[in-house]
Amino acid sequence: MFVLMLMAVALVASFCIPAYTLAVYALPFMIAVEAARWAYASGSGLIGAGVVGLVAGAAAYGLLIVLFMVVRAPIRTHTMRAAGQKPSRERRWRYDGGA
Repeated sequence: MFVLMLMAVALVASFCIPAYTLAVYALPFMIAVEAARWAYASGSGLIGAGVVGLVAGAAAYGLLIVLFMVVRAPIRTHTMRAAGQKPSRERRWRYDGGA
């Protein structure tokens, strides 16, 4: 029974890795494709649609990277607080005068 529980945990972890990868790379790609299709359908031409898609994909990728950097996992933060450590998010924005 214990082995089955370990296998279930490993299976869930193995599904989380591709889900994270798809969230980082496939979502901005699909946003770029849909923006390019919308721009092409609205009459901007092939080059204009490509530029719109490229800008939309880069913006979506940048936004997701910023969100992944800013939003911290609550479990990790609570674990660090329970261990007596200060999470890096709280001290990252404080200016200490260069000391």
